[in-house]
Amino acid sequence: MMRLLAIALFGLMSVTLAGNPAQAQIGNSSLPLDIEADTFEVFDAERHIVWLGNVHVVQGESSLQADRMDVYYNGEGEGSGWGDIDRIVATDNVFYVTPAQRARGDRGVYQMADEIITLTGEVVITQGDNVITTNRFVNNLATGNSNFGEAGTGERVRMVLQPARTTDEDDATETPEG
Repeated sequence: MMRLLAIALFGLMSVTLAGNPAQAQIGNSSLPLDIEADTFEVFDAERHIVWLGNVHVVQGESSLQADRMDVYYNGEGEGSGWGDIDRIVATDNVFYVTPAQRARGDRGVYQMADEIITLTGEVVITQGDNVITTNRFVNNLATGNSNFGEAGTGERVRMVLQPARTTDEDDATETPEG
């Protein structure tokens, strides 16, 4: 669940240049990836790509939205290549939505080498009727460990978990036939 969230929040995991279209995954990788923004800029000398203004990425039933998305490369590529992605940063009004989950924050950073995602600002993560609110969410994809909140800020983490409905409760609402 968190791995999919991390991949989706910073979806453009393997953008390639040299005339190739952007390749990424935010959902079902067998489906087409549709990226829209008001502008798309490539800063070759800095090895940096920017999608700016109402960035909207859709793949199947998954979508990622932000006001801005930056992709930074490490410059360790062969020949004239840009190398691997160092980090992906989504800023302002960041939303990731799947049929099962929704995450929102002000800023998200995915450090590729460390496989760590950090979502900050007014973070809200929902799954069904369950909700977590915090000012900082960190997920280590390699270990699966997550951390909510940031010590010393005075901000608290809140989690509201709804009880699961049981089959017995569902059966009690049915009317007998007969």
